[in-house]
Amino acid sequence: MQPCLVTASVDAAEFSVTPLKDGDNFTGCLAQNTATGVGFLAVGGKVLFANSSKFTFAKGDQVTGSWSIDGGTATDFSSTADTAATAAIDVPNTTEAVMALTSGKSLSLTANGTTADFSLAGGEKALWACPNV
Repeated sequence: MQPCLVTASVDAAEFSVTPLKDGDNFTGCLAQNTATGVGFLAVGGKVLFANSSKFTFAKGDQVTGSWSIDGGTATDFSSTADTAATAAIDVPNTTEAVMALTSGKSLSLTANGTTADFSLAGGEKALWACPNV
């Protein structure tokens, strides 16, 4: 059985936060800020995703590039687009990476040669609103 979204969504710092369940079992959390295009999908390891009209790739396209927080060192990534114009990044499950992501002010993301900048405001509050994350 696939995990499904439950209706117990809350808003936290401009993010819509929705727990994910498989039956009665908690499997993760989705926190999404549709205004800025940034979201976190916490299932197992934390995953960051960002959507921008600047990105021209289609669902299923290979996406490669790099991301950095607050002008820090860029980290390379490679993924397959789950939806058009959306890059998904497996954020390393290290204290440094998660702290940078949750306390940072901005994300710079280069995907397939196109760079877009995103606000991370409220990210920490959104992740803390996720149960069991």
